[in-house]
Amino acid sequence: KTGYATDGSRLVCGVVAVSKDKRKILVVESTQRKNHWVLPKGGFETDEATPEDAALREAWEEAGITGRITRALGEIPDPRINASISNNSLFMFFEVDVEREEARWPEMQKRMRRWLTFDEATKCFQQMGRPELLEAVKRSSVLR
Repeated sequence: KTGYATDGSRLVCGVVAVSKDKRKILVVESTQRKNHWVLPKGGFETDEATPEDAALREAWEEAGITGRITRALGEIPDPRINASISNNSLFMFFEVDVEREEARWPEMQKRMRRWLTFDEATKCFQQMGRPELLEAVKRSSVLR
């Protein structure tokens, strides 16, 4: 059900969701580790027409937001070289202008969401050792 790149990497699609004033990005709590914050993302499913569709679905499921993709932020190879990970991932992030932030969403019982400034997000992703998330935020137009 999950899509793979030609080299066998798992395709992971996600969003850098930007506030209307361009000053903040939306992050969600990791379901793996409490108080660890990540960008909404997940596997590109084979029944989805495009990576953009997958990214918008993940934004809705994980963060309860709808919006408009304003640009592709490109591919980011999986930085984790780890024998316990059977397949590395290829990350594809898209910048999204958030249009609606719903009070109820599919994963609201599993994870919280919060808005962070560029500095807060980059510090958070550096501390957590998530260079792929850091790179996606750096490629976005959120104000520094």
